[in-house]
Order: sequence, then C-alpha cells, then structure tokens
Amino acid sequence: MTTAILRRKDDLPRARAASRLTAYVYGNIIILATLLGLVHAGENPGEGAIVVLATGGTTLLAHLIADAVGHSTRAEVGDHRERTAHIEFLYELRDAVPIASAASIPAAILGVAALGLIDGETAQLVAEIVIIVRLAAMGFTVQRIRGERPSFRTFAAGVGLALIGVAISVLKANLGH
Repeated sequence: MTTAILRRKDDLPRARAASRLTAYVYGNIIILATLLGLVHAGENPGEGAIVVLATGGTTLLAHLIADAVGHSTRAEVGDHRERTAHIEFLYELRDAVPIASAASIPAAILGVAALGLIDGETAQLVAEIVIIVRLAAMGFTVQRIRGERPSFRTFAAGVGLALIGVAISVLKANLGH
C-alpha cells in the first residue's frame, strides 16, 4: 500500500491523496492500538495475526458504512448531484482501503511467527515498530504530495505524528479494551 500512497504528486488529485493519507494514518493508529492490546500474541501469534486482520477489515467496513450514510444524506434524488455523490462515494471506497491495508504487514509478521520462524514476542515488537516507522514517514509523504523538498521540519513532523500515534494507541489499548 505504501507505493500507492507514495505516488508522484501529479498521479492523483491532492484531495484524493489526502483522503488516502487520512485513511492510512487512521488505519495505522488503530492497528498499533490493536497490537499493543494483544497481551498473548507472543504465545499465540497466529491468533494475533487474525485479530489484526479482523480489526483492519471491520474498521474499514465501519468506515464505509459511515461514508455511505454521509453520501446518501448529501445526495438529492433526481438531481445530477445524486450521480456525482455516487461517483464520489466510489472514490471514497477506494481511498478508504488503506485503513484495512495497514493491517497487512503486521499480520504477515505475526503469521511468520505462527509458522515458528521467529519468536512471537519479537514478531509483535517488529510489527509495532513497522507501524511507528510508517507514521514517522508520513511527513515525507505529505511533502512529496505537496511537491516540496524534504527538510528537517518534514522529519520533525513525521516524528511528531508517530509520537501522537503511539500516545493515542496506548490510550486506546489501555482504555478501550
């Protein structure tokens, strides 16, 4: 999914790229919270992988249902705006996919541990680090989409986003489970 997000700034309208980035950040924070909440993933990484995939998939479904309600509310029956709203909804469907795809690499890492190739606790830690690095890289992605050169500010913004994402994930894992 990262390659689709890191397209050149001219490949995708900025508003659609922003929607995908929003979904990507949201999905990664939700998956990190899920990983942090997996108490026994080290003992049963296969179950952890299933939980991570299920979280990504169900979060995407909830988002799509919410989007469908919003789009149906904005559409006016018999008006060309209704058709436009349906087309926009199809774009939103595509742009929301990063919510679920954020689960793919962490689930794969836990899956490798389920096969016994690496330790479950190590796999969980690596999966968490992958998510944190993804969040930290967002500063560079935003700069690229804007057509700006990366700078120290870009790096700092990414690190800040990663720290905020970790804080939210810790809160969700501890208060939401």
